[in-house]
Amino acid sequence: MSRASEVPQAVMQALQRGDRMEAIKLVREATGGDLRSAMEMIQKIAAQVEQARRTGSHSGPHLQPETEGQRENRERTETILAGHRTPTVMPGDAGGRSLAIWLIVAVALAGAWFLFRP
Repeated sequence: MSRASEVPQAVMQALQRGDRMEAIKLVREATGGDLRSAMEMIQKIAAQVEQARRTGSHSGPHLQPETEGQRENRERTETILAGHRTPTVMPGDAGGRSLAIWLIVAVALAGAWFLFRP
């Protein structure tokens, strides 16, 4: 039971949830092995799953190949997080709308002052 295709579904689900302790417990129950061998097996499987996720390869029944759009998005995100490019808009930014609103308010006030001045 060393390859990802031979791993029980419950173990894969526990790893996908990030619950390594549960995965180790399930491997020990399935194999009857000791704690150390179960931990080593889970580390190997987790490394294979992580490598497949990074490269987008399909190395198991639960992994789908990475699409072109997903790859571009992942690369763009990695570039931004690595600090190679400053993002132009961050989540929560107004995106320049506040400047337009202030400009409209200023023009409206100037027009009102011009029309209603004594």
